Amino acid sequence: VDTNRGMWEALLNHIPNSKFVECNYASIYPAGRGNTQGNIRAITAQGVDKNRLDILDRNNEYTEVPIKGGKELKSVSAPTALLKEYGCVAVTANFRIPSFAGFSGACKNVGIGLASGEGKTQVHGLGVRKDAGFFRRLADASKGIHDAMDNRLIFINVVSNIHVDPLKGTKVRTGNLGIVGSLDLLAADQAAADLIYGLTPAEYNAYSLQEKIDRGFLQLEYLDEIKAGNRTYKLITL
Repeated sequence: VDTNRGMWEALLNHIPNSKFVECNYASIYPAGRGNTQGNIRAITAQGVDKNRLDILDRNNEYTEVPIKGGKELKSVSAPTALLKEYGCVAVTANFRIPSFAGFSGACKNVGIGLASGEGKTQVHGLGVRKDAGFFRRLADASKGIHDAMDNRLIFINVVSNIHVDPLKGTKVRTGNLGIVGSLDLLAADQAAADLIYGLTPAEYNAYSLQEKIDRGFLQLEYLDEIKAGNRTYKLITL
């Protein structure tokens, strides 16, 4: 929450009884943020008020969420508190490049961020490899959790302080490019990526597999393949 902290706290102040929500790290990393108390210590050390923080793994109660149309995962573990106790969750992302997933946005913040520790391990897979299988599982998990929340997620990507390597075939944009909001997980990430790369879906898909893995384009392609949202959207400028 450290980047754009003032913005996220202003949003919190605007919504009565709201809190920052977090889930523990992958179960293959049990120390530090892999357990609830360690996670609380790490986050409050950044200056977040403990009373405004809810670690969703707090009761060690989880639900195995089915994934309709999942290619590699047929279910994923998510905290029961997320599914049962929240009427709406704003999935707020500092759209970060690079990250393990190529970029950090709505898909990563749902498929990994809102999964339980065990769910995160399901997504990463054995060996924690950044390969096509990881992106398939990430897309699968994000669709499963999104569907389970039944339109109770809103996605906000802040595309700021962007520094990205040049990409053959387009002129990348850097710096502070804006904020994208949507109720559609895929549209939110597609629109944020478009602010940087400005390509059509077919042009993103045409890059080599390695380039799509490095840049994160593969998650857009796989989300579209399993019907986890829309790559076409109408951009309304406010």
